[in-house]
Amino acid sequence: MIDFENIEEKLKEVCKSKQWETLVKKFKKAKKIYFIGNGGLHFTAAHAATDCTRLIPDKVCYSLDTTGYITSCANDHGYENIFIRWFETSLLKEEINDRTLVIGMSCSGNSKNITRSLSWANSRGLATHMISGRKSRRLESGLDEVDLNCKFFHTVEVLCLVLFYQMIHEMGEDCPSILKEVERKDPWAM
Repeated sequence: MIDFENIEEKLKEVCKSKQWETLVKKFKKAKKIYFIGNGGLHFTAAHAATDCTRLIPDKVCYSLDTTGYITSCANDHGYENIFIRWFETSLLKEEINDRTLVIGMSCSGNSKNITRSLSWANSRGLATHMISGRKSRRLESGLDEVDLNCKFFHTVEVLCLVLFYQMIHEMGEDCPSILKEVERKDPWAM
């Protein structure tokens, strides 16, 4: 059986932490939220952005999902700058404030493009927060971080996704059950 490092216990620990409490406060305040990550966490970011936008009425969430844009930015500006370049081209001046939140995710906590993006966003007045599988050695001092203290990539990726569903509940919203969604979409299917 695959080792998920007692993921339910890790979830409980994280949700009781001051780090998580700080992220929840920032999330509540934010109107626009950008999720960034690499590899499996890139897809976790996309999934989180989709469901948080869909299930939390007053939030608009984004992830960078355009392969052409990612590859052209990596080619023209360097992979470590893809998210910074995305912010430079997508943020309107009036959105550059602490009601725009950037959440970076990194299994190691040390992904250069994630830590650089959080520093860039913070230096311009955006709210920022890192979720890392291991405590970052590269994150700029003073930036907030939820350290999941995990051994495995798969645990970090799954735990991050579960945390975003927890965040939906923290915002006072519910994740619909499969049965309720089927009834809502097609009552005759029941």
